[in-house]
Amino acid sequence: MSRKFGNRAIGASRTARLAAALPLAFAAFAANATVVYSNLQDPLPGNLPSLGYQATSTTEFGDHIQFAAGPRKLDSVTITMSNWALESSYGTGGSGYTHGLTFNIYNYVNDTAAGSLIASNTINTLIPWRPEADTSCPGGTAWRSADGTCYNGLAFNVTFDFSAQNVVLPDDIVFGLAFNTQSYGNNPTGASGPYNSLNYALVSASPSVGTDVNSDTLFWNTSWAGGRSPGVGTNGVFGVDTNWTGYVPAARFDASAVPEPATLALVGLGLLGLAGMRRKA
Repeated sequence: MSRKFGNRAIGASRTARLAAALPLAFAAFAANATVVYSNLQDPLPGNLPSLGYQATSTTEFGDHIQFAAGPRKLDSVTITMSNWALESSYGTGGSGYTHGLTFNIYNYVNDTAAGSLIASNTINTLIPWRPEADTSCPGGTAWRSADGTCYNGLAFNVTFDFSAQNVVLPDDIVFGLAFNTQSYGNNPTGASGPYNSLNYALVSASPSVGTDVNSDTLFWNTSWAGGRSPGVGTNGVFGVDTNWTGYVPAARFDASAVPEPATLALVGLGLLGLAGMRRKA
């Protein structure tokens, strides 16, 4: 009887080791993530130029980009945002407030409107408060960074994890960031809040990896009648707008290799072995 119990213990131990090893086999692909597009600033400055969604009647804002040669299984997307809201204006305490952000990835068809949706990820993330005003800054309303520069907003990065969605990217896509404010977005809140001072950060530098397909055009969904370039695009449609040279949404895409069929077959055999051990245990 003790031998039988011992065999069960050994079988359970092997099962546990295999069960632990299989997720690691899949995780190894994600561990080798490669940057396939990036114009993020590193190091990140205290703030960057930015587009305010409430101020410009915006629902979604993004760009048409092309990825560099390399892997295409999307792991994550990191963007830079700018928050102009101070904790003292809202009295909620803590290091920031939580707000929902949605990052969308579309096929590119033409400039009239974004194509079919490839993937979407919505997160509730912490938005850090902008530091309090330094009265020695011009106007007395900006904050002063460690390097002595005064800023009206605070730049910070947000990462969207796409690793569980198994998204294989085409060579070029349209991306867009969407979130709700008091009056705009897919579901406006109808109430004033710090999200009215939340912006998408813009950079002037060309991407260090990948290609901005047209540096003068961006994709924008706004209901602001005077916002678009004359005769370009349609209000309320996520399509191209022009005259944006020098202002590109900050984003980085990280991808990993799609597992080869032979690797998937080996993992499959491991799963069969795991099932067999469980039957014998």
